[in-house]
Amino acid sequence: MSASVTRSHKLRMLIALTLSSAIAMPALAAEPAAKLPPRTIRDLDKKEIKVNPDPPSDVKTQQAIEQYRRFLEMESQNEKMRAEAMRRLGDLQVEDDSERTAEGSFGGLGVDEAVQLYEGLLKSYSSYERNDVVMYQLARAYEAKGELEKSLTVLDQLVTTYPRSQWFVESQFRRGEILFTLGRYREAENAYVAVTTPGADTGFFEQGLYKLGWSMFKQSLGEESVAAFMRLLDRVLVRDGQVRARDSLSRAERELTSDALRAMAISFSDLDGPATLDGTLAQRGDPPYAHLLYEALGDFYLEKERYLDAAVAFEAFAKRRPDDRYAPSLQVRTIDAYQKGRLASLVIEAKQSFVERYAFGSAFWRERTVADAPEVAAQLKANQKDLAEYYYATAQKDKKPESYASAARWYRAMLDSFPQDPEAPANRFTLGEVLFESGRFAEAAKEYETAAYDYPTHPKASAAGYAALVSYQKHEPTLQGQPKAVWHQQGIESALMFATSFPEHPESARVQTKADEDLFALNDFERVIEVSTSILERTPPVDRKFQRTATTLLAHSLFDRGRFGEAEVAYVKVQGFLPANDPDRANIEERIAASIYKQAEAKRTAGDSAGAVDDFLRVAALAPNSKARSNAEYDAASILLQNKEWDRAAQVLETFRRNYPNHELVPDATRSLAVAYLELGRGTQAAAELERVAARDQEPVEVRRAALWQAAELYDKAASPTNAARLYASYVKQYPSPLDPAMEARQKLADMAKAQNDVKVRSQWLDEIIRADKTAGAARTDRSKYLAAKATIETADPPVALFNSIKLTVPLNKSLKSKRDAMERTLAVYGQALDYGVAEVTTQATYGMAELYRQLGADLMASERPKNLDEDAREQYDVLLEEQAFPFEEKAIELHETNAGRTGDGIYDQWIQRSFDVLAKLKPARYAKTEISEDYVPTLP
Repeated sequence: MSASVTRSHKLRMLIALTLSSAIAMPALAAEPAAKLPPRTIRDLDKKEIKVNPDPPSDVKTQQAIEQYRRFLEMESQNEKMRAEAMRRLGDLQVEDDSERTAEGSFGGLGVDEAVQLYEGLLKSYSSYERNDVVMYQLARAYEAKGELEKSLTVLDQLVTTYPRSQWFVESQFRRGEILFTLGRYREAENAYVAVTTPGADTGFFEQGLYKLGWSMFKQSLGEESVAAFMRLLDRVLVRDGQVRARDSLSRAERELTSDALRAMAISFSDLDGPATLDGTLAQRGDPPYAHLLYEALGDFYLEKERYLDAAVAFEAFAKRRPDDRYAPSLQVRTIDAYQKGRLASLVIEAKQSFVERYAFGSAFWRERTVADAPEVAAQLKANQKDLAEYYYATAQKDKKPESYASAARWYRAMLDSFPQDPEAPANRFTLGEVLFESGRFAEAAKEYETAAYDYPTHPKASAAGYAALVSYQKHEPTLQGQPKAVWHQQGIESALMFATSFPEHPESARVQTKADEDLFALNDFERVIEVSTSILERTPPVDRKFQRTATTLLAHSLFDRGRFGEAEVAYVKVQGFLPANDPDRANIEERIAASIYKQAEAKRTAGDSAGAVDDFLRVAALAPNSKARSNAEYDAASILLQNKEWDRAAQVLETFRRNYPNHELVPDATRSLAVAYLELGRGTQAAAELERVAARDQEPVEVRRAALWQAAELYDKAASPTNAARLYASYVKQYPSPLDPAMEARQKLADMAKAQNDVKVRSQWLDEIIRADKTAGAARTDRSKYLAAKATIETADPPVALFNSIKLTVPLNKSLKSKRDAMERTLAVYGQALDYGVAEVTTQATYGMAELYRQLGADLMASERPKNLDEDAREQYDVLLEEQAFPFEEKAIELHETNAGRTGDGIYDQWIQRSFDVLAKLKPARYAKTEISEDYVPTLP
């Protein structure tokens, strides 16, 4: 609200008093004459006049002035009424003069009269209760006359004397205005502080804040002035927490806020610019109009052609509140400022900052759509495109990886932001070019593919598809292992897509055929069948070399998928593409043979043995030079063996071995022949075949060992002991381990020697059995110990025979010593046999030992007597012999009883029975009893 408007309003409010006579007279005339005492004019001096505070609406200023003048000319003694009349007369004079001055009619004549009246009033009525109003009007009158110092003096007195006056705030405002005009800014500041302190309802609050800010500004109190201006903006610009639109402001409000913003911009620029503004807002909080503060600061810098500072100021708001609705526009102004300053590198940085802050997905778009801020979306797109093109152009010049990386980044950003844009296919292709040129082939391939296949048809589509294939080829050598395999597969799929999507492209057939070959290399035969068929069905037909390749791959794939009949037909077609001297003819012949071979196998599996044999043997007729021929003949023989057609099988196998003596299946044929011979009862021939197997170094050791053993057994069964012994001996020599089979071979050799009554050879093999077990160490088994124990007990026979052959003759001591020595040697052998812990041998050894003792005792009693003994001496000699024999007999009884006692352990064999038989004779009272018993079962090893 302007000062003139306020002043006019106040003056009009003051025109309220009219002459009491003019108001009261009609009422007096209405009273009855009889009841009223006589009155005089002097009575008016004694009467209190009640004045309506609101002036009549139909009263004219000049009429009121004349009435007040006439009242004062009267000789009234009512000082209070005279003072009020003088004050009101002065008010009307000022009001009238103000109006006439505005019209240019009167000059200052009325004001001068008002000044005289107010000064007279103050001088004559110093205690008048409304002197604050008089002072206010006097100050106005002085101001109207241009006497500012006098006006200020009166206002100073008013605010000091009447701090509670209703005119206090306006008086302070007028003081501030005068002091500001006089350049006394510190005093003006105090006055405006007094104006704004009561609050916003005084009518002077906005103007007070505005002038308070300027007072501080004039004192170079930048921060303090900013605080005042912001209080003003809070008042004017903010409604319900939102900034008011500019078109909703009155003209005066727009001027007020624009002037305040400019003053604040100057203050911030005099300090630290945006940093000070940031600090101010951080301290007091961001108002809704914060963007206007940064914009004003930036505009101020632009006026001064400080483009860098202007850009920083604009961007400061975007940095501070990047998701604010107004932030993007200030960021755009940052870019504009750099452009005006021709700061090219900073323009790029600013565009980059804009895109990073306002890309879709950023905080700015969290609760907004493009429809909410279309201009931001447009700026985003434009800046992304500018950045992409700038960095691509830079990369093509400097060839630096970082330049290419930046170009790729911004092309991607543009495509991500605007995927449906009409320029997206071309941009996608260009992104592929950027990546390819920078050596990032893997990424390039994917972008080329997207450009080729993910958009409607466009001019760059086929070029993009082919470029993707080149990218796949460029990247693959950089990979290893599984990643390389995956990448290679993806390249094949891309090639197939290219061939089918762009059949008119000159490279389409070549690319499709190469993909077919790659699929075959990956054993993806179903796909090869599909792709090969597609190539062969293309119209117009592809080049003959591509047809040959496709047919060959088709045949191979049909074969590998088990479709052997179709494969055979396809291979025949392949032969039609091959010249007579083509090196591939041999391979195709092999494949034809293999197809027939597989058909034979299928028949065999299906149970059609006869058909399978015919197919196997048919290979020789249709593919005589193929390697499969020998296998086919062998398999035919195998089927014959399985069907027990032994004669025919033997014939085929014999022919096979004769035709292919070095074939890898000859050993199998030999084994199969052995089987056939066995089934035909031709054991010797079978053994000969197995002996061949055993003699073949290439056979596994276990196979050779088993074959040698079986051959030996066959010779043994065929009554060819010489060959059997030869092979068993060879077995022991070649395969001393595992121990048990070798021990069995030694035992067989010992038994064979026994059968031929070759005591020496048998003894040698028994010794070999004992030695082999003794030296086997940890490899000893129960079987080896058993055989060694049996061999050991058998070696006791010669010393037993020697013992028995020694006769006790005179002199007895000499013959007895020989017999005792023989006995000790025999006992030693029995002791060795006992050490094996084999029950059957233990009982035999115990029995043998007992019989040695018994026999020695018996031999002593039957020994030769000296010839020169008389009857007494002979009797005495017999007694002595009996004493010598008795311990041996007792030892024999003890050992036999030990043997007999083993029945308690569940052991009962012929040796225990024999011990019982001996005991029955030696101790008949105890053992010569008839018992019911079962036949014994020899203890097994």
